[in-house]
Amino acid sequence: MNQKIHEWSQKHKVAYGFIIWGFISFAYLLFIANWGFTVGLGGKGFVNGKATPGFLGHFQIVPDASFQFKNTAANWAITFGRGLGSVAVAFLLARIFHKWSTFIAIAMCLVGVPAQFMPGNGGGYVGFIVLRTIMAIGGTMLIILTQPVVANFFGPKQKALISQFGIWFYPLGTIISIIPFVILGQNVESLQKNWVLVFTILGALSIIPLIVIGIFGTKFDAPVKSTDPNAPKVAKRSGFAILGDYLKKKSTYAWILLYGGWLAIAVFPTALTHVIWPNMANIPAEILPQLQKIAKIWQVIFLAAVFVGPISIGLWSRFNLKRRWFVGMIISLAVLFFVLSTIVFVYGVAKDQGAYFAASELGASSAKYYVALVFLYIFGFLTGLCTWGIQGVMLNLPHEYADRDPKTIGWMFSLIWGFGYIFYTIIFIIISVVPMSTSISKPTAALIQTIIIVVTTLIALGGVVMLKEPRDDAKTFPWQKSVATEQK
Repeated sequence: MNQKIHEWSQKHKVAYGFIIWGFISFAYLLFIANWGFTVGLGGKGFVNGKATPGFLGHFQIVPDASFQFKNTAANWAITFGRGLGSVAVAFLLARIFHKWSTFIAIAMCLVGVPAQFMPGNGGGYVGFIVLRTIMAIGGTMLIILTQPVVANFFGPKQKALISQFGIWFYPLGTIISIIPFVILGQNVESLQKNWVLVFTILGALSIIPLIVIGIFGTKFDAPVKSTDPNAPKVAKRSGFAILGDYLKKKSTYAWILLYGGWLAIAVFPTALTHVIWPNMANIPAEILPQLQKIAKIWQVIFLAAVFVGPISIGLWSRFNLKRRWFVGMIISLAVLFFVLSTIVFVYGVAKDQGAYFAASELGASSAKYYVALVFLYIFGFLTGLCTWGIQGVMLNLPHEYADRDPKTIGWMFSLIWGFGYIFYTIIFIIISVVPMSTSISKPTAALIQTIIIVVTTLIALGGVVMLKEPRDDAKTFPWQKSVATEQK
């Protein structure tokens, strides 16, 4: 049966590639949604000797200062572990190839299923964290494991198309995890009471792609035995040898800076704006839920721009155009629109007295409030448009170089994505530490955190400068003649 599947996959490469790519991406979507729900399903914990709805209450967690620090430290470790897990993909691909590397990654996602059935005490909570950490590492590995499929089964135009629309799964999964809380508003306890059901369903659905990969996956990236002495060979090498080779290349560090910087503008806005923005505006407790809801709506709009980004900005990768200046410009615009969103929220939405009226229903909000709200959401959409639109161009870029090797490109993605994620983790730790200082006010701490996000994202421009254009005859603008044509 395996031989028949292999023969069919080689005869119908594009169809087979779409099937395998689609199920890996589906598994990644499930993981992102599962992980995203962690933020809202925690609840208030164990308060006044009574468990509140959510998994923190189930595990009898008292949300005091000690727990907050331990929880933050755990998040650091988990995020760092996800980076190491991404690097580990290169080692797995080198030893057991794509099929079983993917099988292991999805199986790790399923390890998260028993997490919610741990005993309702401190020890059970430790087990809960450990099992979900394993799930997180496996889930993060999946985004990398789509790339060998893209490299081996699709042509140049198809790769550009896949790179454009392959970016949907992270934003879509995050939207799934945010929307219920935006709709429910302050009535989230009904969802928090069912946290076991939510986590279990999202985790258990991973069994579908696991079965598909187990049955229909092939070792397409394994070295082919040939009697022809002139046939190209791909040696089975150790992960450490691969790592050593890539660490010697300047381009590796360029990709780390580019992906690490881009992750800052892609992840931090959805993870932190509903906290940073109200803190920067020094919002009083009585209207905090309303302002946090506005920030979450901004997050949804920011993420929803992924449905437009691939058919606008993402189209750049489908033509023979210079990449570096365009990638740098779009990332810079994403930063600009994020900064404008922050300014409008703090000085237009939150500072206006109309926000208080809107929250407390004491009267009509002012026109200034609604105008600011409109601009906030417009800037949110533009931030997302630039962020998600350029991701497809970036993901397709490694496939465009003449010296690319379809058999080993997954190794490269593993290392640059993994080290980029570790770079992001270091920034995440720095951002988390800032508000812990008792000598810094909330608005000042939030301002510092925002500056760190902006500066970190702009570091990606350094990576852009270090890279080379994949083609010498590429045009700067679509309306220009190519270099080759001009020379004739």
